[in-house]
Amino acid sequence: MTFPALFSPGRIGPVEIRNRVLKSPQSTATSNPDGTVTQRTVNHYRRLGEGGVGLVMLEYSHVDDDASKAIHNQLGNSRREHVAGLGWVADEVHSTGAKVGLQIAHGGRQKFLGTAPIKSATDSSWSDIEDQYGVVPTPMTIDEIDGVVTAFGQAAARAHAARFDIVEVHAGHGYLITNFLSPHTNWRDDEYGGSFENRARLLLRIVDEIRASVPRAFPLSIRLSVSDYEPDGIPIDETVTLARLLEEHGVDVLHCSGGHHAGLEWEVSPWYQVRTPHRWGWEAIKAAVTIPVIASGSIVDPETAEDIVASGSADFVSLGRPMLADPDWVAKAQSGRVLEITPCIRCNDGCLHRGLNQGRSAGCSVNPSVTEEGRFPIELAPSPREVAVVGGGPAGLKAAAILHDRGHTVTIHEPGELGGALAHANGFEVKRDLSALVRHLVHEVARRGITVVPEFATAESLCAGGAETVVIATGAVPRKPHFPISGEHRILHAGDVRSVDVPRGDVVVIGGGLQGCEAALRLAETGSAKVTIVEQGPRILANDEVFTDRERLPLFLDAASVEIRTAAAVTAIDEAGVHVRSDAGEDVLNANTVVLALGRANDESRLAADLRDRGVAVSVIGSAERPGRVFDAIHSAFFTARQV
Repeated sequence: MTFPALFSPGRIGPVEIRNRVLKSPQSTATSNPDGTVTQRTVNHYRRLGEGGVGLVMLEYSHVDDDASKAIHNQLGNSRREHVAGLGWVADEVHSTGAKVGLQIAHGGRQKFLGTAPIKSATDSSWSDIEDQYGVVPTPMTIDEIDGVVTAFGQAAARAHAARFDIVEVHAGHGYLITNFLSPHTNWRDDEYGGSFENRARLLLRIVDEIRASVPRAFPLSIRLSVSDYEPDGIPIDETVTLARLLEEHGVDVLHCSGGHHAGLEWEVSPWYQVRTPHRWGWEAIKAAVTIPVIASGSIVDPETAEDIVASGSADFVSLGRPMLADPDWVAKAQSGRVLEITPCIRCNDGCLHRGLNQGRSAGCSVNPSVTEEGRFPIELAPSPREVAVVGGGPAGLKAAAILHDRGHTVTIHEPGELGGALAHANGFEVKRDLSALVRHLVHEVARRGITVVPEFATAESLCAGGAETVVIATGAVPRKPHFPISGEHRILHAGDVRSVDVPRGDVVVIGGGLQGCEAALRLAETGSAKVTIVEQGPRILANDEVFTDRERLPLFLDAASVEIRTAAAVTAIDEAGVHVRSDAGEDVLNANTVVLALGRANDESRLAADLRDRGVAVSVIGSAERPGRVFDAIHSAFFTARQV
């Protein structure tokens, strides 16, 4: 499999780039509190360059020390003291053969620190920020606007001094410049509000200031949201007009994505959002300008990336989360090893939910080494052993591959299908990201020649087979219902809903956690079922769900016509249907099929205890240890397998 368009050289201004793939700017929170770089920052970006990407764009850096800093441990570019560290990163990335760019930004109303001052076009507030400390944005004065324009010019000059190949202004995703561009957040009545011309004034002044501050041969990129996807927000015709103006003012490339943080299903599209959601927008922009266009947003696989470049949809593709998942994405795609790419599953769990949102550095569910590059090498075991892995789910498959790479002789014992609890994803469009992970994990086991024993493992059979060490990765089991079940209804657990033999007619899903909601979305996708979720609590997705699932998945369930009944307890299932009790009284729901999504519990198998009684070393990983998500399965497998 080859991708000739994707891996042809490209050019931005006078800068030639070895291929058409960029690492999208993405906050890592690896800098020191004062914005200076750390060894972790350097290691992260050098590792990306080593993976073969054409251009590494560093994360957004704040341009002043007033109100532009948006997040903890953000990269800084507000004063001369930042140049030395920025130059260090630039040199390290250049040593890999990649070009390197720096994004400069002002946080505007999206100051995730939640602390004063927050400055924006108006006092338009975003609840997620205001709820932290009650701070709302202060509308910027003309003098403050003038100061920000100067700060962007000086920051660009520092990027040039640090020997970056390109500088990019972040004018999208709900940060300061977008606060001015969008009618959704800008209701000023001066020369910076009202008409499109006025709302675009700040950005055009910044571009002119940068052009006056750096040599013309130093390329300038603008990151744009094709739309903020607000009903009263930025329309595409304004973005197209803006693109033309930016080209006239000396911009060399337009980097096109979409959305803002109050609508994260567009900015960091989760698993239930379509891939490449902004393609319609960047194509409209490309048709209007002669400078290159960079496509960005949920481009996760090389086939899609190749199509974008080969078809002329855009000139470059920009990958963010997929390169956190696998920094060797480019090298593997270029050599035709597509199934070896660890796919991004767009879960937003490691990078955001358990990462930046918690005040940590960015992480990744499927790559435990991200922002910790070089710290956790896979090394040969000092004493290779016979290791049996019991369970062929994500934890077992990942552990088996690492154990093999460390020199152990590995067998997997799995009587069912490989993929375990993730196998339900196969065949559903809405779960295609998770399905891709299953294919990858199975492929990694197969290409290593690891033996899979399709039998139920017992302590006796494992010991008889010579296992010296056993890794138990049998997953969790569905919780048992607390209500009686009788009658002829088809009863399924959520994980048993498959793309073949799909339930039809009236389907009642009992349980409104992530398990129930994603099963309902899968069922709705088929178009053959009328789906109702019954949740005994006051709302769905009430547990420790990933924040993008908790906040935005209900919108997709509503769009799919899934009926949701909360504060409703199921008391029985019998011939009449599903009996539900709520404050309104008793009700009976018709159901051809009932899907139980009551959560998962630890398996009460005695396998681990029986093996330990026989003197066998045992490790329990993934949901067999404690029910969790993909993050827990992969991280548990990774760190355990490194120690066996």
